[in-house]
Amino acid sequence: MVRAGTPGGPPPLTSLGAAYSAGASAWASGPAPMYERLAGLLVKFSPVPLGGRLVLDLGSGTGAGSRAALSIGARVIGADLALGMLLSGRHDRPPAAVGNALALPFGRDAFDVVLAPFSLNHLDDPAAGVREAGRIGGHLVASTYAADDDHPAKVAVETALSELGWRRPAWYEALKSAMAAWGTVEGTVAVLERGGMRPLAVEPRAVEFPDLVPGDLVAWRMGMPHSAGFVETLDPDARRSVFGRALELLGADPVPLVRRVIFLAAAAVSSSHVQGARLPSAG
Repeated sequence: MVRAGTPGGPPPLTSLGAAYSAGASAWASGPAPMYERLAGLLVKFSPVPLGGRLVLDLGSGTGAGSRAALSIGARVIGADLALGMLLSGRHDRPPAAVGNALALPFGRDAFDVVLAPFSLNHLDDPAAGVREAGRIGGHLVASTYAADDDHPAKVAVETALSELGWRRPAWYEALKSAMAAWGTVEGTVAVLERGGMRPLAVEPRAVEFPDLVPGDLVAWRMGMPHSAGFVETLDPDARRSVFGRALELLGADPVPLVRRVIFLAAAAVSSSHVQGARLPSAG
């Protein structure tokens, strides 16, 4: 992930991990349902059969990827930098380990598949994360955000929070910059190849969420780790006020949410497990 202790460089890895760890509760009550659906779609997309395979859910968060993989018969172990995320619902989840995506606590070829829903896109050098995934697993199935992924709810919530003194954390600014490295099909293929893995399928997707009402959209953004910590410091009246202000800014009839994402699958260079996999696609 981002390198700690580099003068003038991105913030320490622990800044990101701490924010996600502290925001686990807000995540579960805000963004989680959206990510459950996205994880399910990613598992269905996989050209690698996951049933019966040993799968690492990398960046497992509150377990959306684990549940999707378990539902089709995979054997799953989780890993995340944020202990707080792993502790969320821990009695109903597979075993998991706290781990840095650049130096995972597993041996070479320990897993059949590394499943990474929206986690490797947190890395300052995503190709290094791809390389580590290729070290411990034969295949990588992952997702990232497309460069044109946006919605007015993001601006509405950030504006409402900033009126109370909130500012974007340094780690979030670094994260936004890092995500741009593979926000296109071409960029994603390049990251995979720099990481030493063979692209099998790279597909942009537009995932619609027509059922989300304005309150759901505000809860989504307020529950994200870059804002959840600030919201947690507010008293109940202030929280209701900022929520209402965000709703006002968003409007009563916002455009429906469409998440623009990229799903990808790749094989370690030495892997020959997959037959008939899809070639990278621009459409």
